Amino acid sequence: MGRRGLSTIAAVVLVSLAVGAASGQPLPRGVEAFGSQPAGGSASISIAAVPDYGYQPETIGNVPLNAIITVNFTDDDVLPHTFNISSREGFEIPTSYNAAQLNKLFSEYPALYAASVGYEGATSTGSFTSPSAPGWYEFLCNESGHFAEGMYGFIAFGEPVPSNLTLPHHGSEIPTTGSPLIAILGGVVIVVVVAGVVIWRRRRSAYRPPPELRH
Repeated sequence: MGRRGLSTIAAVVLVSLAVGAASGQPLPRGVEAFGSQPAGGSASISIAAVPDYGYQPETIGNVPLNAIITVNFTDDDVLPHTFNISSREGFEIPTSYNAAQLNKLFSEYPALYAASVGYEGATSTGSFTSPSAPGWYEFLCNESGHFAEGMYGFIAFGEPVPSNLTLPHHGSEIPTTGSPLIAILGGVVIVVVVAGVVIWRRRRSAYRPPPELRH
Protein backbone atom coordinates (compact mmCIF):
# COMPACT_ATOMS: atom_id res chain seq x y z
CA MET A 1 0.00 0.00 0.00
CA GLY A 2 1.46 3.34 -1.06
CA ARG A 3 1.23 6.76 0.48
CA ARG A 4 -1.86 7.51 -1.57
CA GLY A 5 -3.64 4.46 -0.15
CA LEU A 6 -2.71 5.42 3.39
CA SER A 7 -3.90 8.98 2.84
CA THR A 8 -7.22 7.67 1.52
CA ILE A 9 -7.75 5.51 4.59
CA ALA A 10 -6.94 8.44 6.90
CA ALA A 11 -9.32 10.73 5.03
CA VAL A 12 -12.17 8.20 5.17
CA VAL A 13 -11.66 7.64 8.89
CA LEU A 14 -11.59 11.34 9.72
CA VAL A 15 -14.61 12.17 7.56
CA SER A 16 -16.60 9.35 9.14
CA LEU A 17 -15.74 10.52 12.61
CA ALA A 18 -16.56 14.12 11.75
CA VAL A 19 -19.99 13.04 10.53
CA GLY A 20 -20.49 11.09 13.74
CA ALA A 21 -19.49 14.10 15.80
CA ALA A 22 -22.03 16.26 14.00
CA SER A 23 -24.92 13.81 14.08
CA GLY A 24 -24.14 11.49 16.98
CA GLN A 25 -26.21 11.57 20.11
CA PRO A 26 -24.79 11.49 23.64
CA LEU A 27 -25.38 8.39 25.69
CA PRO A 28 -26.12 9.68 29.19
CA ARG A 29 -28.16 7.90 31.79
CA GLY A 30 -30.57 10.84 31.96
CA VAL A 31 -33.83 11.23 30.08
CA GLU A 32 -36.63 13.71 30.02
CA ALA A 33 -39.48 11.89 31.71
CA PHE A 34 -42.34 14.14 30.66
CA GLY A 35 -43.46 16.13 27.69
CA SER A 36 -45.32 19.41 28.15
CA GLN A 37 -47.77 18.87 30.99
CA PRO A 38 -50.60 21.03 32.35
CA ALA A 39 -50.53 22.14 35.97
CA GLY A 40 -52.49 20.27 38.58
CA GLY A 41 -53.65 16.69 38.56
CA SER A 42 -51.17 13.89 39.23
CA ALA A 43 -48.17 12.18 37.71
CA SER A 44 -45.63 9.52 38.63
CA ILE A 45 -41.84 9.27 38.52
CA SER A 46 -39.82 6.06 38.43
CA ILE A 47 -36.17 6.36 39.39
CA ALA A 48 -33.55 3.78 40.28
CA ALA A 49 -30.27 3.80 42.14
CA VAL A 50 -27.79 2.02 39.87
CA PRO A 51 -24.21 0.71 40.25
CA ASP A 52 -21.29 3.11 40.01
CA TYR A 53 -23.10 5.63 42.22
CA GLY A 54 -25.72 6.88 39.80
CA TYR A 55 -29.40 7.34 39.17
CA GLN A 56 -31.45 6.25 36.20
CA PRO A 57 -32.59 8.69 34.94
CA GLU A 58 -30.30 11.52 35.99
CA THR A 59 -32.58 14.25 34.65
CA ILE A 60 -36.35 14.49 34.82
CA GLY A 61 -37.92 17.46 33.06
CA ASN A 62 -41.33 19.05 32.52
CA VAL A 63 -42.84 17.54 35.64
CA PRO A 64 -46.36 19.01 36.10
CA LEU A 65 -46.70 22.01 38.42
CA ASN A 66 -48.84 21.97 41.55
CA ALA A 67 -49.56 18.27 41.09
CA ILE A 68 -49.45 15.18 43.25
CA ILE A 69 -46.27 13.39 42.16
CA THR A 70 -45.91 9.72 43.04
CA VAL A 71 -42.30 8.54 43.27
CA ASN A 72 -41.29 4.93 42.73
CA PHE A 73 -37.69 4.58 43.92
CA THR A 74 -35.88 1.27 43.32
CA ASP A 75 -32.48 -0.01 44.41
CA ASP A 76 -30.77 -1.68 41.45
CA ASP A 77 -27.46 -1.72 43.30
CA VAL A 78 -26.07 -3.79 46.18
CA LEU A 79 -25.60 -0.70 48.38
CA PRO A 80 -28.22 1.30 50.28
CA HIS A 81 -29.16 4.64 48.70
CA THR A 82 -31.39 7.66 49.22
CA PHE A 83 -33.25 10.01 46.90
CA ASN A 84 -33.50 13.55 48.24
CA ILE A 85 -34.77 16.54 46.24
CA SER A 86 -33.38 19.83 47.51
CA SER A 87 -35.94 22.62 47.82
CA ARG A 88 -33.42 25.31 46.88
CA GLU A 89 -34.54 26.25 43.37
CA GLY A 90 -31.92 26.90 40.72
CA PHE A 91 -28.97 25.92 42.91
CA GLU A 92 -26.33 23.50 41.67
CA ILE A 93 -24.76 21.97 44.76
CA PRO A 94 -20.94 22.14 44.64
CA THR A 95 -19.50 18.66 44.32
CA SER A 96 -16.97 19.60 47.00
CA TYR A 97 -19.69 19.71 49.67
CA ASN A 98 -19.01 17.33 52.54
CA ALA A 99 -21.59 15.62 54.76
CA ALA A 100 -21.81 18.55 57.19
CA GLN A 101 -22.41 21.04 54.37
CA LEU A 102 -25.08 18.82 52.83
CA ASN A 103 -26.82 18.46 56.18
CA LYS A 104 -26.76 22.24 56.61
CA LEU A 105 -28.20 22.75 53.11
CA PHE A 106 -31.09 20.36 53.72
CA SER A 107 -31.66 21.90 57.14
CA GLU A 108 -32.10 25.33 55.55
CA TYR A 109 -33.94 23.96 52.52
CA PRO A 110 -35.92 20.89 53.62
CA ALA A 111 -36.26 18.23 50.96
CA LEU A 112 -39.20 18.43 48.60
CA TYR A 113 -39.14 14.66 48.78
CA ALA A 114 -36.93 12.10 50.54
CA ALA A 115 -36.82 8.32 50.31
CA SER A 116 -34.38 5.52 51.04
CA VAL A 117 -33.81 1.94 49.94
CA GLY A 118 -31.55 -0.42 51.82
CA TYR A 119 -30.71 -3.34 49.58
CA GLU A 120 -30.79 -4.60 46.01
CA GLY A 121 -34.36 -5.01 44.76
CA ALA A 122 -35.85 -2.84 47.50
CA THR A 123 -38.46 -0.28 46.49
CA SER A 124 -39.94 2.80 48.07
CA THR A 125 -43.14 4.54 47.00
CA GLY A 126 -44.36 7.90 48.21
CA SER A 127 -45.73 11.20 46.97
CA PHE A 128 -45.33 14.95 47.25
CA THR A 129 -46.90 18.09 45.82
CA SER A 130 -44.80 19.71 43.12
CA PRO A 131 -44.00 23.46 43.21
CA SER A 132 -46.51 25.89 41.73
CA ALA A 133 -43.91 27.86 39.74
CA PRO A 134 -41.49 26.61 37.07
CA GLY A 135 -37.96 25.85 38.19
CA TRP A 136 -35.28 23.19 38.54
CA TYR A 137 -33.86 21.46 41.59
CA GLU A 138 -31.06 19.03 42.35
CA PHE A 139 -31.55 15.59 43.86
CA LEU A 140 -28.86 13.45 45.45
CA CYS A 141 -27.95 10.51 47.63
CA ASN A 142 -26.77 11.51 51.09
CA GLU A 143 -25.35 8.12 52.06
CA SER A 144 -21.77 8.69 53.20
CA GLY A 145 -19.53 9.53 50.25
CA HIS A 146 -22.12 8.83 47.54
CA PHE A 147 -22.65 12.46 46.49
CA ALA A 148 -18.88 12.93 46.16
CA GLU A 149 -18.86 9.92 43.81
CA GLY A 150 -21.34 11.68 41.54
CA MET A 151 -24.67 10.35 42.76
CA TYR A 152 -26.91 13.27 41.90
CA GLY A 153 -29.18 14.58 39.17
CA PHE A 154 -31.72 17.29 38.35
CA ILE A 155 -35.48 17.58 38.18
CA ALA A 156 -37.41 20.45 36.61
CA PHE A 157 -41.05 21.38 37.13
CA GLY A 158 -42.99 23.08 34.37
CA GLU A 159 -39.90 23.33 32.15
CA PRO A 160 -37.11 21.19 30.67
CA VAL A 161 -33.94 20.57 32.65
CA PRO A 162 -31.42 23.27 31.59
CA SER A 163 -28.79 21.96 29.22
CA ASN A 164 -25.92 23.80 30.93
CA LEU A 165 -26.07 21.88 34.20
CA THR A 166 -23.13 19.65 35.08
CA LEU A 167 -24.13 16.00 34.98
CA PRO A 168 -21.86 13.50 36.72
CA HIS A 169 -19.41 11.35 34.79
CA HIS A 170 -19.25 7.68 35.66
CA GLY A 171 -16.41 5.43 34.66
CA SER A 172 -18.69 2.79 33.14
CA GLU A 173 -20.53 5.22 30.91
CA ILE A 174 -20.05 5.31 27.16
CA PRO A 175 -18.38 8.60 26.14
CA THR A 176 -20.52 11.13 24.36
CA THR A 177 -20.34 10.39 20.65
CA GLY A 178 -21.19 13.98 19.81
CA SER A 179 -17.93 15.37 21.20
CA PRO A 180 -15.72 16.73 18.36
CA LEU A 181 -12.64 16.35 20.54
CA ILE A 182 -13.31 12.67 21.12
CA ALA A 183 -13.93 12.17 17.40
CA ILE A 184 -10.67 13.88 16.44
CA LEU A 185 -8.61 12.00 19.01
CA GLY A 186 -10.17 8.73 17.91
CA GLY A 187 -9.31 9.52 14.30
CA VAL A 188 -5.70 10.29 15.17
CA VAL A 189 -5.33 7.01 17.05
CA ILE A 190 -6.77 5.00 14.15
CA VAL A 191 -4.54 6.74 11.58
CA VAL A 192 -1.44 6.10 13.71
CA VAL A 193 -2.33 2.41 14.06
CA VAL A 194 -2.95 2.04 10.31
CA ALA A 195 0.32 3.81 9.49
CA GLY A 196 2.21 1.57 11.89
CA VAL A 197 0.80 -1.58 10.30
CA VAL A 198 1.67 -0.35 6.79
CA ILE A 199 5.24 0.56 7.78
CA TRP A 200 5.73 -2.80 9.52
CA ARG A 201 4.51 -4.71 6.47
CA ARG A 202 6.78 -2.71 4.17
CA ARG A 203 9.83 -3.38 6.31
CA ARG A 204 8.97 -7.04 6.58
CA SER A 205 8.52 -7.46 2.81
CA ALA A 206 11.73 -5.53 2.10
CA TYR A 207 13.83 -7.66 4.42
CA ARG A 208 15.95 -10.34 2.73
CA PRO A 209 17.92 -12.74 4.93
CA PRO A 210 21.62 -13.29 4.13
CA PRO A 211 22.42 -16.23 1.83
CA GLU A 212 23.69 -18.44 4.63
CA LEU A 213 20.27 -18.24 6.35
CA ARG A 214 18.28 -19.09 3.23
CA HIS A 215 17.14 -22.66 2.69
